[in-house]
Amino acid sequence: MAEYLTVSALTAYLKRKFVADPYLKKVYVTGEISNFRQRSGHQYFKIKDDQAVLSVTMFKTSFSRLKFQLEPGMKVNIVGHLDLYAPNGSYSLIIDSLEPDGVGALYQAYEQLKNKLEQEGLFNVRQAPIPRFPKKIAVITSPSGAVIRDIMTTVSRRYPIAQLVLYPAVVQGSGAVPSLSKQIDAVNQADDYDVLIIGRGGGSIEDLWAFNDESLVRQMLTVDIPIISSVGHETDTTIADFIADKRAATPTAAAELATPVPLADLWLSIQQAQQQLVTILQREIAQRKNYLDRLQKSYVLTNPERLYEGYLQRLDLAQDKLVRAMTLQIERPNQQLQNLVPRLNQSMNYEMTQAKQHFKHVIASLQLVSPLAILSRGYSVTRKDGVVIHQLQEVSTQDEITVQLSDGEIVASVIEKKEK
Repeated sequence: MAEYLTVSALTAYLKRKFVADPYLKKVYVTGEISNFRQRSGHQYFKIKDDQAVLSVTMFKTSFSRLKFQLEPGMKVNIVGHLDLYAPNGSYSLIIDSLEPDGVGALYQAYEQLKNKLEQEGLFNVRQAPIPRFPKKIAVITSPSGAVIRDIMTTVSRRYPIAQLVLYPAVVQGSGAVPSLSKQIDAVNQADDYDVLIIGRGGGSIEDLWAFNDESLVRQMLTVDIPIISSVGHETDTTIADFIADKRAATPTAAAELATPVPLADLWLSIQQAQQQLVTILQREIAQRKNYLDRLQKSYVLTNPERLYEGYLQRLDLAQDKLVRAMTLQIERPNQQLQNLVPRLNQSMNYEMTQAKQHFKHVIASLQLVSPLAILSRGYSVTRKDGVVIHQLQEVSTQDEITVQLSDGEIVASVIEKKEK
């Protein structure tokens, strides 16, 4: 009778086969990344070719050592070992190390960071011109390398009045980025430099890798003064070169960029400018002297009285013109007044005649209603105590009354009253 194995037993047996097989303890596989989606911890994806697909696992520790970003479709070379996961009976390739196929991991990381920063537009942020006459130059580099000696020699030869200040830094290895970052911050806080040179000598991409660090190059964007990058040889290009305001192929070239105008050329320019200034002043003095000679010989200075002849004539003409204008202004109103007098007299006579006629008419109208006119026709006005009597009952017998006539008054006493 056949002996049946449990699923667990069979899976455990297969797992021991994977572990014990010497050919599966370390395998080298090349393929294309598929179904990759970055997770916060371990990474699970697939690698494939035209004929097959293989599940792979990359634990967090191995993944953190990658210098570049994994992308779907990327062809890679993997070193790892096979293992079987007992709970579901699936096997996968456990990745110990991984590199891009055809290029190194550092170069892949360099290209990815370069493309990322270029898409952000950071390579065009720093475009400041280098000062023509720097007073103080900061240099961040190794204190023992040839870089600082080349820079010192070049600056001393071209522009010895500039002050060079070295900020010593580690430029290679694990401590390079913190050291460079610290010195960049120190230069930026000093706030009295005209330009900053960051550099080191040539080397492999691993030796220059600190100058491809994303945090370091982003810190360079915060520096307030122009930056000249001189990293490696002419054929070496780092991310720092793209970020800096200027890139120099060599330390000597960096020193030349930092001192655009050699002191000898500056001194020659000053002498030429001085000579030009002397020539200009001499020409100006000669012109002024000729002008002064002409003035001294002019008829105005030799015969100053002639200066006023024209003005006196103009004054006389103006005075005559003023007298004529004033006479005209006086005669014109006079004539107008003479013309108005007859008209005014006629108007006054007419108005007087009209007023007299109106007065006569008013007198006649008043005469018609005048009490005196009525009295002259035989009427009288009787008053008692100065009050006009209108009715019989207003007086009594023996009352004294006054009767007003047209030519005088009669004082009488009431003897009798008779009603109608």
